[in-house]
This record gives sequence, C-alpha cells and structure tokens, in this order.
Amino acid sequence: MNQIPGHGGDLRRACERYGIPLSQWQDLSTGISPWGFPVGAVPETVWRDLPVDTSALQHAAADYYGVSADAVVPAPGSQAAISIVPGLLPPAVVALPACGYTEHEIHWQNAGHTPLYYHTPAQLLQLAKQGAVTHAVIINPNNPTAEFYSAAGLRQLHNQLTGYLLVDEAFMDFDPAESMATSVADCERLCVLRSLGKFFGLAGLRLGFLLSRGEVAERFRARLDPWAVSHPALWVGEQALQNRQWQARQVRRIALMQSRLMQLLTDFIDRLDLEVALSPAGLFVSLSGPAASLEHLHGALARRAIFTRWGYRDCNAPRDATDQPYRVYLRVGLPPDGGVRLKAALNQIEQEWTCITL
Repeated sequence: MNQIPGHGGDLRRACERYGIPLSQWQDLSTGISPWGFPVGAVPETVWRDLPVDTSALQHAAADYYGVSADAVVPAPGSQAAISIVPGLLPPAVVALPACGYTEHEIHWQNAGHTPLYYHTPAQLLQLAKQGAVTHAVIINPNNPTAEFYSAAGLRQLHNQLTGYLLVDEAFMDFDPAESMATSVADCERLCVLRSLGKFFGLAGLRLGFLLSRGEVAERFRARLDPWAVSHPALWVGEQALQNRQWQARQVRRIALMQSRLMQLLTDFIDRLDLEVALSPAGLFVSLSGPAASLEHLHGALARRAIFTRWGYRDCNAPRDATDQPYRVYLRVGLPPDGGVRLKAALNQIEQEWTCITL
C-alpha cells in the first residue's frame, strides 16, 4: 500500500490547537523567503494563452543554473520530480538521508525501492563503494539538518554509483558554490532539482526544474501532462531568473537576517545553558538537541503565535545505552520583521524557563 504524505508546518492546525486566529500568527515554519520576487503586472496574453512554448524559460534557467537549455525540464514545482522520478527507475536499493525531507522516502518506497539510510557523507560513499546501494538521494543543504555536501564529494559519489544520484537543491540559491547543476553536463546519471519557491519566495507559483541530460530526464518530460507548467509560471519564472540585481539584493537581505537570527538564538541558548546546537542554512536555522527542550520551545513560541517546524528526528537513531532522549530538529525560518517579535517572545520564554524542569 502506498504511503500518504503527511506534513508538519500546518498553520491552520496550529490555529485550532492553540486557539489563535490565523491573522495573528508569524509563520517561521516553511523556510520560504519572507521577501518574494516582485511580480508586477502580468500581460493579458499570459493569462489567456496556453503555455505552449517553454523555450524562453528554459534559456533563462540555463543561464541562471549554468547548464545547457536542453538539460532543463520545467515542472510544476520540484515536488513533481520528487514524486515521479523514483517510478521511472526499476526497483532497487536507494540510499536516503536518515533525517531529511520525508517526501523522498515516501515516493521511493511507493515506487518499490528499498531504502538504506545513511548518516554521514563518508558512510554514504562507503555504501556506494561496497555496491550496497544502486541509487542515492542527497538534500543539499539538508532540510532540516542544514548540513552541506561538497560538489567534489558528490561527483565522487556519482562515479561510484551504478544507478542515479538525485540531488535536491531547493535551498541552494543563497550560496550556490557547491551546486551540482553544472555537473549535469558530464554526469549522465545525475538529476538535480531546483525550485523558485524558497529563495525567490514564489512557492505559490509552483515552478521548479529537473536538471539532467540522462535518460530519466526524457522519461520525466514525457510523464508530465500537457501544459503542466502554467503560462503565468513560465512568464514570472523567466523574469525572476533574469533579474540579477534583485537576486544580489536578496542574497544580502538573507545574509543579514540569518546573522540576526543566529545571534538571537545563540543568546537565548547561552543564557539558559541549553545543550542545543545551531546550524544555519541561509533561509532557516536548525536547532538540534534533546526532544524535551526543543518541544517546549516550539510550544512556548506557538502559544505566542510564532510557528516553527518541529518534529524531525533521525529515523535510524536508536537510544544509546544511557537511554538519552532522541536528538530532534527544530527549524526556524527568517522573521519578516527583523526578529523583533521573536526576540520579545524569547525574552518572555527565558523568564519562565527556570520554573520548569526539562
């Protein structure tokens, strides 16, 4: 039986649980940039005409990602590729991150593949060298752990695999130095996923790309329905990918807010002497540590109408001999107000923290 995806970050469910109206929440659970690309006026023909020609968007994407236009397959969000690609390959053993975006695990298993989980890049490479896995999935940077993988290491991994390497780069735009996009030119069994949802703040547009020159890319293209990407998405995507001035400004904005967010969280953790580690990934910061502490922080923020993403856990991490709590991840996105509201909430939570035992 196929697994049905379930997602956290459900703000409407939080409204019901905490009795707070939707309009009062600050949603920091998604990792989507709070500053979206300014769309402006869309030509009337874009709304009226069918999206029969994707070439302009493909060339804009090719220039932005550093690939040839024939290696660009537009899709209605990178989620479409996450859902479809596993079913284009014969069932085999696939290496999946022990902690990561669960849609990958769900769709590889639904397509009949056998998951084998890895915890570190070194462990994954060893599995490939031993022939223990056929395919591998990398989320770079990882959501939610914020771990980055080097492009050199991923090319080495690709060469060791007998099957496909799928690299999900949904959060790569902020710092693309280690992107594998340009490697699709000479890595035939490489699939790179990119999206306009996170960095460009256009999640509602539902536009993403499969970058690949392999056979799977052609199969994926054939699986997409006619006019799968809407005409407005084609038009807006082209504008966003070509606007280098806005992109540079966006990078500066994200860097500044990430620094502020890191400082706010570091100060809070240090003052309470919590055993919690911080890892930045541009559009979000991940806190990892004991479940009790992070669950309490998530709940305390929620009671103040600040929603974070809690509940990620290393799916293959057993309790150790001392029965220590699982380490989980709390993901905090960039605040749109410079962190003013979050800082006030953390100050209040700090005062009440000493009254509880975690």
